[in-house]
Formats: sequence, structure tokens, C-alpha cells
Amino acid sequence: MKNLMKKMAVIMATTTMMFALEVPTDHLVSTDWLAKHINDENLVIIDTREAKDYNKGHIEGAVNYPKEIYFQGKLGTVMELPSTPAQMQEMLQNAGVTDESAIVFYSGGKNSVDFADAASGLWNSWIYGLQNVALLNGGYAKWIYEKRSTTTKLPTITKGDIELETYDKSAVASINDIFEAIYDEDKQIADARVGKFYRGEDTREDLARHGRIPTAKLTPMIRYVKDSGKYFAFLDKNETKQILYNNGFGVELDKPLNLYCNSGHKTRGLWFVAKFLAEMKDVKVYDGGIIEYSRSNMPMETGEPMD
Repeated sequence: MKNLMKKMAVIMATTTMMFALEVPTDHLVSTDWLAKHINDENLVIIDTREAKDYNKGHIEGAVNYPKEIYFQGKLGTVMELPSTPAQMQEMLQNAGVTDESAIVFYSGGKNSVDFADAASGLWNSWIYGLQNVALLNGGYAKWIYEKRSTTTKLPTITKGDIELETYDKSAVASINDIFEAIYDEDKQIADARVGKFYRGEDTREDLARHGRIPTAKLTPMIRYVKDSGKYFAFLDKNETKQILYNNGFGVELDKPLNLYCNSGHKTRGLWFVAKFLAEMKDVKVYDGGIIEYSRSNMPMETGEPMD
């Protein structure tokens, strides 16, 4: 009898897995995919735009958690680190997330930067063990352009019971990892900011010093989406890899990569691009960014690189 019960339990678990909603392997969903699954009980949709934009209209069933929700951590004077497990767990439970949930984050899709809002939500979920997560390609702007249904009504959410029990260190780089990578030719560093920050020509007041981390390659996050005229969508995988590699002057796709920006926002966007679109195996976010690094006694560089 006990053996029969065990077999039945295995069959039920297997059946549940077969019918559970799973996101695509590249963690990027189309508007067609979202429209097809929008009424699935296991789907959770999270809108990462500002509340004022959400209140004007959003995808039906979506809950609103803007980008600042994912930057509530603090280490000393350095803000904008990942939200703590307790903060993320409360947020996810209030969004209705359970162990069976698939989560789709979407941003505005109005410019080349805002996909990092959704990527921040995905990355924070990922480091705490949630991998059935995805971004909506083209964001809300594409959804609107295709004249799909929206609402101003707040969804009725049944609180979820998700518990965050793991922490994925493989997606996170510490300042010590950055120190090591500077002097290790087999490890790479990439700067997700635009050129003026990379060269140290900015006037950002929260930086103790201006410039870049030595050996860092300039790989602006904004390069990996294209403007359709109505919305911004990701480049395809081949083009993404070509731009990231940059004819040998950029990132080598088969070597470990540490990413940074000023505060970690654009870094999380570039992490998504490198890991899921360029299919790199070892990609880490240095979430302290230049805000933290500029307060260390380690060297920084300015101007154009010498090599």
C-alpha cells in the first residue's frame, strides 16, 4: 500500500510539472505569449513603471512594483543594493507568487533604458532562487501599440505563500571579485554606462571619484534594444552577441564577466542581455557599482583607454 501511495505521489508531481506554466528558456516573452497565458492561474504579472503611469492604465491583472522597490538594501553609506530576502518575500507574496508561479516583469518600453526596470525585478527574484521568471519584450508600449486590452482597475490578489530559501551567489560580484578581476586576464569587467561616465566626464555628486574600473570594457546597456518608432524591443541573439563581442574589442563570450554601472540599475539590464540573449555562462552583477568602488583605495582610470 505504501509503495502504491508513493507511485501515485510521483505521478501527481510529474503531472503538475508537465502542466505548470513555464517561461521560455531565454526568459523573454512576446506579447503574443502573454496574451495567450494571461488568464493562467499560475501567471503573475508585475508592472515596473512608476505608479502614476500604472494608474493611467496597465495590463489586466498586473501589480505595480516600480524599480525603487528592488533597491532597498543598504551597506554602510552605499544605497541601492538588492532588497533583502524579507523585503522581496513580502513583495512577492503580496503579488500572489507561489511555488507554482511564472512571473513576467514588464517596463514602459518607451526608451533604450527602461527595460532595466523590469530586469531589476527579474534579477532580484533570480538571486533568491526564482527562475521561472521573464521580461516582456517591447514592454507596455508594444502592448499598447498592438491595441491589446488594458485597465485602470486594481487587481484582486490572493496573497501567495512563496518563501525565499536560497541565495544564488553566482549572479553577484563583490568588490573583492572586482579587485581580483582587475589583475586576472581570464576574468572580464564591463561598464554598462555610457561614454561620459566611462571617461570620467560626468558630474554625478554621489560618486567619490569619477571614471572607470581599470581593464573595464565600455559596453553600454542601451546598445541592445532597437527603436521600432513605437516601442523598444531587444535585438536578436546573433546581433546581441556581435555587438557585445565588438570584433574582439569587447567582451569575450566564453570568459567570466563582471558587470557594473553607477548604482546597479543598468548593470542588471546588461546582466539579462549577457546571460540570456548572448548566452554567457558566467555573468555577475557588481551591485555596489562605482558608488561603492569610488570610495575604495583602488585605482580608477579616466579618458580614453590606452589599448
